[in-house]
Amino acid sequence: MSVFRPVELPCPDCGAAVRFEVVASVNADRAPAFRAAIVAESFQREACPACGTTFRVEPSFSLIDHGRRIWVAALPLAERARWQAAEARAGETFERAYGVRASTTIRAIRAIGAELRKRIVFGWGALREKLVCDDLGLDDTTLELTKIAVLGSASSAPLGRDTELRLQGAGEGKLQFAWLAVSSEVPLEWLSVERAAYDEIAADAGGDWAELRADLGSGAAYVDMNRLIITAAPA
Repeated sequence: MSVFRPVELPCPDCGAAVRFEVVASVNADRAPAFRAAIVAESFQREACPACGTTFRVEPSFSLIDHGRRIWVAALPLAERARWQAAEARAGETFERAYGVRASTTIRAIRAIGAELRKRIVFGWGALREKLVCDDLGLDDTTLELTKIAVLGSASSAPLGRDTELRLQGAGEGKLQFAWLAVSSEVPLEWLSVERAAYDEIAADAGGDWAELRADLGSGAAYVDMNRLIITAAPA
């Protein structure tokens, strides 16, 4: 089931207390509306009763979707600088719940865990992208390689620690991306990429892209091109 706890947080504009039901875990099979709200960017967003400013709690929860065979640890963006340590902790959490460290008396749970893809993301934009990627039937590793190809062919791009390139959707044979300001998640620039570019990379799994695909982490939980860009800080 999905688990919440009540907290009060200060409004970033006026400082008034805003009540949140902060999520600790989301079961997307039992509560698909929560998953839909994440994609719609309304989940964990509240309005200040004093000034009307809307803001979101940084994600710090796990999401399980047995139907799509994925488990995601969603963490605050600030923890991305220590992604190696966060990836290790997420792996331990997963193993306690579904893996070899789960109770041997609950074999059905361990069998479920063997079918799940384990992922870790930082920030709402990255979490939303994983869900959209699944909705479109895309492989997230191939998607990250497609981003790298786009960057390699672009004459200029707003690449930096304060921006992220995230998939937003698809239509008419194109994948729609946006450069997001990581602090606000506001799109700074939109980018359309031919779906054929993704398909070409997907078909070349053992060819020119094989080494870079391995660099993204075979069996890793943090499947993101930032894995290759950000030098992880000590835990």
